[in-house]
Amino acid sequence: MSDESLHQKCELILKEPEIRFAGFLDMMGNLVVGLFSDGMKPLKNEEERKKMFIEAVLRIRTRQDFDEHLGPVEYAAARRKNVATFTFLYGDKVLFVSAEPNVDIDKTAKKIMSLCHISS
Repeated sequence: MSDESLHQKCELILKEPEIRFAGFLDMMGNLVVGLFSDGMKPLKNEEERKKMFIEAVLRIRTRQDFDEHLGPVEYAAARRKNVATFTFLYGDKVLFVSAEPNVDIDKTAKKIMSLCHISS
């Protein structure tokens, strides 16, 4: 999938008012494409975000070890005091999304999956 296509997916996700950030990571944790919603201030600096992205990719890759017996993970989410984060495997990329902390996690994840045509 081209960077332009990934960029368009980020723009589509960011149309949802509860979404703060949407980005695609390669399997080394590098940000390929990523956008913040208009006027949104990042909660972490670039170096901290890079560490967070690497950790997100490592978690996804580790979880894949259990796919044979448990089935693949549809998404992973974490609710923190200031933000909710979501990760989805998207081909050879990882979709990383952050949202406002009070979102309905399952509803928001399903919405993102629908927007990006991620099958469960």
